Amino acid sequence: MSRFRSQRKKNARSIASEDPWRVDTPFGPPQISSFPAGGIQRIRNTLSRLSPSARAERELLKQKSRYKIPLTERNIDTLVTKQLCSDSFQPERRAGPSGLVTAKTLLHHFPEGTFTPSIFEKHHEIGGLWPVHRDGRGSNSGLTPFSRAHEAAGPVDPSMRTNLSRFTVSFSDLAWESVLGAVDVPMFPQAWQVGRYLETYAERYLSAEVVRLGCEVVRAVREVAGGRPRWTVQWVQRSGNDARGEDTEQRAVETEYFDFLVVASGYFSRPYTPDIHGLAAFADRSVHSSVLRSLEDLDAFVEKGYDGGRLVVVGGSMSAVEAASSLALHVSSLRHAPGSSVQTGGFPEVYHLSSRPFWTVPTYIPHIQTDNATGTETVSLLPLDLAMYDLARRPPGPVEYAFGPVSAAQVAKVNDYFRSVLGEDYTSIGPGGIGLEGGEEETLRPSWVAIGNDYAEFVRSKAITTTIGRVSAVRASSSGRAKVDIELPGKESISLDDVAAIVLATGFTPFPSLAFLPEDVLSALEYSPGDSFFPLVLDGKGTTNANIPDMGFVGFYRGPYWGIMEMQARSLAQTWARADTQNGIQFSEKELESKAQERRRVREYRNADPDLHRGQFPMGDYTGLMESFARDLGICRAPLPELNERPGPVVPARYALPGPGTADIQTSLQALQDNLQPRRGRASSAVAMAIFRALHGSWNFTRSEQDSVSSGISTFSPRYPSSPAYEKEYLYEESGQKLVSSVYRVTDSPQDAQITVWSVDPQDKIAVALSHGLRVLNQEGPSKLSQGAYTIRATGNQWSNNCTYDYVFRFNGVAISSWECTVRTQPEHGVVLSRTLYRRVHNT
Repeated sequence: MSRFRSQRKKNARSIASEDPWRVDTPFGPPQISSFPAGGIQRIRNTLSRLSPSARAERELLKQKSRYKIPLTERNIDTLVTKQLCSDSFQPERRAGPSGLVTAKTLLHHFPEGTFTPSIFEKHHEIGGLWPVHRDGRGSNSGLTPFSRAHEAAGPVDPSMRTNLSRFTVSFSDLAWESVLGAVDVPMFPQAWQVGRYLETYAERYLSAEVVRLGCEVVRAVREVAGGRPRWTVQWVQRSGNDARGEDTEQRAVETEYFDFLVVASGYFSRPYTPDIHGLAAFADRSVHSSVLRSLEDLDAFVEKGYDGGRLVVVGGSMSAVEAASSLALHVSSLRHAPGSSVQTGGFPEVYHLSSRPFWTVPTYIPHIQTDNATGTETVSLLPLDLAMYDLARRPPGPVEYAFGPVSAAQVAKVNDYFRSVLGEDYTSIGPGGIGLEGGEEETLRPSWVAIGNDYAEFVRSKAITTTIGRVSAVRASSSGRAKVDIELPGKESISLDDVAAIVLATGFTPFPSLAFLPEDVLSALEYSPGDSFFPLVLDGKGTTNANIPDMGFVGFYRGPYWGIMEMQARSLAQTWARADTQNGIQFSEKELESKAQERRRVREYRNADPDLHRGQFPMGDYTGLMESFARDLGICRAPLPELNERPGPVVPARYALPGPGTADIQTSLQALQDNLQPRRGRASSAVAMAIFRALHGSWNFTRSEQDSVSSGISTFSPRYPSSPAYEKEYLYEESGQKLVSSVYRVTDSPQDAQITVWSVDPQDKIAVALSHGLRVLNQEGPSKLSQGAYTIRATGNQWSNNCTYDYVFRFNGVAISSWECTVRTQPEHGVVLSRTLYRRVHNT
């Protein structure tokens, strides 16, 4: 509902006149009702029945045969309007973060009674993409470490982890500690934990009357006759049977009327299947990557490739890297699971076909920090978002939002950054020519980025074979296998034989999310049904179009961030709160011209060459978006005092508003500073996770013992953890004069991740006894980094034989270039029993 404090004449009898405080901006302190949930609404309903103006309006609607719910409800002389946050109209979306944060912003950051939001949710749970239930786990061994069954399988596996840290996957005024507990918050939460976060957010800030579960919006019509525009929304109630795909043709259509409408229905609406010649004939062996949600799904898919068949992943972005890595891990686990026998053939091969090169970035990357007092540079390992969105990376002065066609100079700058962060060794993995076409600056293509911890080392070890090109045809045969024709960048063609199955990691389209809008609205929004990059032409940084000012968009762009959703919701609400009671939203000539210029820039970007000037994400400057929104809305970024005047990263908690959640804001900010400045004497969990990831693959080793020297090749082969207590696991095997095996495991503890080494039964590859654990010591980075090199040390004790293990890991970027392990008798400086030096095997 909306109380238009600034535009209308105050009435002495108005409830608004009894407010004990006044605010100069819409973001003043909120009023929290002391009534039970729904109490205020019941009072308004009673008052509306007594109000003459409400009765007159009801009679008018009856005359038009349109009466269902009053267009407006009158609370004495205070105008009360309703708002729709449509988060429902698409097959796989629920009341996700964009709809929830919009409703919460409207309710809690304006004087009580300003808005009454209603979220229409097609499903019977909130969460959007994110499941809200943890899957059941049972004891089991071998290939499947534990059950992943879920009571209602959604689009995301509940155990999948986010690829950005908890500080970015959050809203400003709900700390993860309030959801999972002070000691149980992982840096990269699992999907079910994200669902739990959204559930907690809704419980804290929204009532059941706001979130209408099981309500599917089927049509929305904008009516402009008679003055101020209004929205007619038609919806149907869905039963549990509807959710299982049963017939819904006979559902009764309900109608309601609203003053504003927000499309928060999600951008990734329907899996996209490219038009490839012959693919339909291979449909029984082709799936979209969104179908591979669980280990059971992977197992059924990999079975198609036994007897040496090839599993082909088609696509060049996030989902392709995830799908190829998941298949490679599954095959590696088949080879190396406890109890598996040694086989030389018969396992599937994994191929990845991408139309362009891309950077693959692990979740922890090195970040250079400069001490302002001494000028000393040190390196620390941070979650990639905390490093990449550090304000220190931007030029001095106000941070500007970069939007528009990508220039060659911008591409070169991005490529230089990733080369410096990832390191020479890591960036040499896979097909060359990242971002380059022919080596000329004018043909630089915008860099694409995928996030993945295991992909690069799977490629290095040839567990994934990569090819840059486009699939031109799929030729199925009677044998059940197919031949895939590939067009290479130079217009040459090759064919890939013996293809057993295909994963289409080709992304999603946003178009079904707009299907409930009428043609006149879509036309005003310059809707392009074939352009998933810019399906609409919007202004207000993707929130509005001035031609339809009473309609808004939150999170409706490729690659939405939670902080941007929150800012978009605030921007919409601030604009709508100043609406005139008679004419609605009125923009000044200056505002209209600014919005028109912004839409012109969107059209220019939409029409730019998609290969040379379109970035991966149209609104990809997260740091610039957050900072520019904050300036527009008058929000001051919270400082981080413990960082010694360094600006620190952009995260939602630093852009909070006055109101509820103050304690949560401080909790989040303190946790952020703790992770940016790990306690002395103990390295952060990030270091342990980065070491473990970088051990993957093969190493040449030389071992010096008291009376001999031996050498060979050692291999860290990933497999599913044989115990649910661990996050990841390697089977370590040596070839050479002596055959040695062990198991390396890592726990992703929120407080202190630890690598442990276990002795192995050589017959069935089962870990039988703990040898020692690695305690990571303080990082030993040089004061000035030399070509991205730095050293990390660790130590461990094996009390059963009174030995100490000292480790030295030499990093270049995100990769370990060499490492060594020295075993000595205790106490410290005891007799050296062995020293083993490892150097990376470089496949050719």
